Amino acid sequence: MRRRTKVVLVSGVFAVVCGAWVRLGGLPQAIVEPRTIGTPTFLASDGSPLDAAASRALAAAKGRSSSSRDRGPSLAKQAFRLAAATKAGEDRRFNRHFGVDPVAVVRAFAADLRARRVVQGGSTITQQLVKLRAGPGASGRSAASKLRQAVYALRLEHRMSKDEILSAYLAEAPYGGRMIGAESASEGYFNTSASQLSWAQAAYLASLPQRPSAFNPRRDALAARSRQLWILGRLRSSGTISVEEHRTALAEPLGLVADAFDPQAPHFTEMLAKQVAAAAVRGPFRTTLNARLQHDVVGIARQQRRELRRNHAANVAVVVLDNATGAVRAWEGSGDYFDPDHGGMLNGPMLARQIGSTIKPFIYAAAFDAGAAPGDTIDDTPFETTADGKNFRPQNYDRRFRGPIPMREALASSVNVPAVRLLAKQTPRSLVEMLNRAGIVLPFGPQHYGLALGLGTAEISLLDLTKAYAALARGGRSVDAAFFEPAVNQTGGRRVASEAAAFLIGDVLSDNEARAPAFGRRSALKFGFPVAVKTGTSQNFHDNWVVGYTADFTVGVWVGNFDRTPLAGATGVTGAGPLFHSVMLAAHRRLTPAAAAEIGAPLFPRVPDELVVVPQGARTEYRWVGSRVRTTEAPEKGGQLRLVEPVNGGAYLLDAGRPRDAQRLPLRASGGAGSYTYTVDGVPESGGAWLLRAGRHEVCVLDRSGARRCARFTVS
Repeated sequence: MRRRTKVVLVSGVFAVVCGAWVRLGGLPQAIVEPRTIGTPTFLASDGSPLDAAASRALAAAKGRSSSSRDRGPSLAKQAFRLAAATKAGEDRRFNRHFGVDPVAVVRAFAADLRARRVVQGGSTITQQLVKLRAGPGASGRSAASKLRQAVYALRLEHRMSKDEILSAYLAEAPYGGRMIGAESASEGYFNTSASQLSWAQAAYLASLPQRPSAFNPRRDALAARSRQLWILGRLRSSGTISVEEHRTALAEPLGLVADAFDPQAPHFTEMLAKQVAAAAVRGPFRTTLNARLQHDVVGIARQQRRELRRNHAANVAVVVLDNATGAVRAWEGSGDYFDPDHGGMLNGPMLARQIGSTIKPFIYAAAFDAGAAPGDTIDDTPFETTADGKNFRPQNYDRRFRGPIPMREALASSVNVPAVRLLAKQTPRSLVEMLNRAGIVLPFGPQHYGLALGLGTAEISLLDLTKAYAALARGGRSVDAAFFEPAVNQTGGRRVASEAAAFLIGDVLSDNEARAPAFGRRSALKFGFPVAVKTGTSQNFHDNWVVGYTADFTVGVWVGNFDRTPLAGATGVTGAGPLFHSVMLAAHRRLTPAAAAEIGAPLFPRVPDELVVVPQGARTEYRWVGSRVRTTEAPEKGGQLRLVEPVNGGAYLLDAGRPRDAQRLPLRASGGAGSYTYTVDGVPESGGAWLLRAGRHEVCVLDRSGARRCARFTVS
């Protein structure tokens, strides 16, 4: 008997100690302290609001306290209709439990057991407040997290009154559209304070914290209305509102503020909201977006998206970057943020997708850095290699081969096989390293991609790809994206390609005649001002890309489906091309300085010192001068002796602004018996490069068999 009494006593003491520990134990400071409340407000670069609802909420909050504790119990009392509707929808026994509702827990467990999945929650308002304030360790859905939330809720109820808890929840709960707190939501959705909400409005707002995105009326008006009616029914059944009040609420139109559901940059501001979530202030934050250009891009995306439906494309993404500062001037995330059937809330510019032929300029930049020039020829003939026991035989888009083709045309017309040939000489590792310097980190190593990397099999986000193209526009130096003002000029940056190679890429990609064989002379890639532009289409037509730049800004456009549904045969120029064309025109109008816009600014302000201008009929060609050695094209063995450089009939220009001894013309031959010797105007030249001087000249090459070839050229 004594032993039993002792066991009972010990058990009782243990239970009391455990109960005291559960009830009176410590709480993380983050749960005890109120959070800074209010909606983070983002402004365009000119100070105009990007989100009208958020701006009204901020204006309404001026002069109010910045924390839920400062507001005290008065928020729940002042917004009594919203407080009552919140309890009816979220926690009917709020006034009777001690932080955890056993009845709700059992009911939720039974519902989940019947459905064999989580279909119902049993969290109280106190537990939800804990989740809002807790860190990752206590805000998850695991059993341990749920237990921790319950313990913290019991302890919080010991420290705060019911009125304080409800006021804190109303002040800190999310109401969709980045609106935090009852006051922000009331101002944003209804342009009124929380204390002035009607029963119909209060019931609508009370439904949002549970699933703020799903119950957004722009996304699903029926779901929002159904949830509102359900809460009104609960208010009536509990006697909180009368029959007449219930009838009035059912008949009352919500009167939602229109622009609360028409934000100009929801993907952009939501992304930034996560970045500033830990900030001690709620803004306003002045972003880099150009308000007028952003408005243009949103309208263009909506208009073009209807056309793209014909190609089975449901999503679009657009990024416009300032080349000098890296400032993001426009951002479109999906084409329609409020399109749940096609993942409208996904932030397209941040998603990695297969980039197709948009990788080719970086392959050619490496070739130009190694000494090749746009006028050099490269073979477009069948090419096959073996790696890891597998044969790789790249094909061109049109399934035909062109034979020897100028590099200019091969790149501008996006011919596949020459790009893979170049990559085979460079190695995929060197290309991966170049992309790394541009700020692109691929998920796999070069051995994973192999030579198929030359066809753009790597997956890269639109933002990263646009930054890489901006590096080409910046003379080969990388740039980091800037999202907040003031955005300053980025004068440094990692060296992605030489200034001369970047210049040559821009010259080729802005040559409408060079891309005419593939795209025609009147494609969406033609503009009335210089634009360097490249298209890309991924395997199986999952992705369309067009990325291009002027001297001032870079535009990246992606078209496709987030769920990877193939497009109906659309290529970059036919799919993303029209959208890119419209965005580029809008960006040129909004971002190009007025004087330059009138006369047509050159793509680059000057020719780099390493290049010499060589007029070739209607086209201006650029070739290397000085002691630069070509390494991308080995001399041909066998075949007829051929004088490769200088070209017969070539015209070379002296640059008065550069030292004369730095202006040299390379001498190069191929074929024949090898062991070449050169003469210019009968004088032997042994250095492999001839010092330019004005006049008409003749160059000759002899091989060891005595074969001879000559060419005439002029220098002026």
